[in-house]
Amino acid sequence: MATDPQPQIVLEVTAINKKFNHEAVITDFSFRMSQGERLLLFAPSGAGKTTLLRILSGLLAADSGSYAYPTGAELHIVFQEPRLFPYLTVDENIRLPLKSPHFASKTNALEKLAGWYKLVGLDGYQDDYPHTLSGGMKRKVSLLRALVTLPELLVLDEPFQSLDKDSREAFVHSIFPEIPNLSVLFTSHDILDVEIIATSILLIKSPKLQNPIIISSAEFVRSFTN
Repeated sequence: MATDPQPQIVLEVTAINKKFNHEAVITDFSFRMSQGERLLLFAPSGAGKTTLLRILSGLLAADSGSYAYPTGAELHIVFQEPRLFPYLTVDENIRLPLKSPHFASKTNALEKLAGWYKLVGLDGYQDDYPHTLSGGMKRKVSLLRALVTLPELLVLDEPFQSLDKDSREAFVHSIFPEIPNLSVLFTSHDILDVEIIATSILLIKSPKLQNPIIISSAEFVRSFTN
């Protein structure tokens, strides 16, 4: 009898350690992430979540340990702050990564962009500048800017702050499925994100990143409701 193939590992983190001023922020931190997974890194505020994401994106060096992308997937990160270019319109900000020679020969989602604008409530704002947008709208623009490149591995730091439930569901249930082999690692403190987005939870109960426990999103939600 044939068995279903095991999902490929897209991210493997092994014994990462990081200190600031001799104080441990991340201690012997290891986990694996499978293709198609939407993994929530759930930990207390100040535990080092953003530090870990910066390490995995190559913006900060770990003191020791390693990480690898076995499938060769490129990591695309969206920070807590939208980080839009103020002199570019909404549409220009979203299309900006595609001007890089790195993406010139790669498939992108430009043909889907008009539909995405409608799905997330940005239709009609394409020619507006960031200073005219609300915080939630800026966040939508930063998310679309990452998604238009059709990433295989997306890292999101508190991605859906300021977004209502309908907008979150539009991204997760309508846009994410249009991106082949998409895997998502994200942080959040919002139980709504667990219910809508996460397929599994990387749970840290200590005040610093150590001893992670992987549980299903359903198990996590039950722990809050029981």
